[in-house]
Amino acid sequence: MSVQQLRNQINAALGRYFPDLPVYVSGEKPRGAYFEPGLISATLDRQREGRYLAVYRFGIRYEQGSRLNAENMADGLSEALASMEREGEAFRVIRQAWEAGTEGKGPLFTADFMIYLQTAAVERVPMRHMTGGERLK
Repeated sequence: MSVQQLRNQINAALGRYFPDLPVYVSGEKPRGAYFEPGLISATLDRQREGRYLAVYRFGIRYEQGSRLNAENMADGLSEALASMEREGEAFRVIRQAWEAGTEGKGPLFTADFMIYLQTAAVERVPMRHMTGGERLK
């Protein structure tokens, strides 16, 4: 699963759980309350046998909404992301956090997604036992 596929899954989940709130991607920003998801960071870690683990941190900012609604959004966002995981996608949500907004910025909900990246299979070379007089090829 690529970062773009994960972003599309997040946007789709927001659309299903919050059909009245638009998801801002590009262009003109909505006049009312809206969500603005974005990739915050990506961490890649090499595992054994050529496997790689990626942890993508996405932030979902709730802009131009009331503070009371923003506090209630945290539970709804958590449920929306949990529904994505239950649908059998190739990731796990490993951490979620909600931060209150600051002057000029709405509250920020962050979620860390863990994904195993697939690499080409490594051909294993079997070890052989030499009994005498043989040559390795």
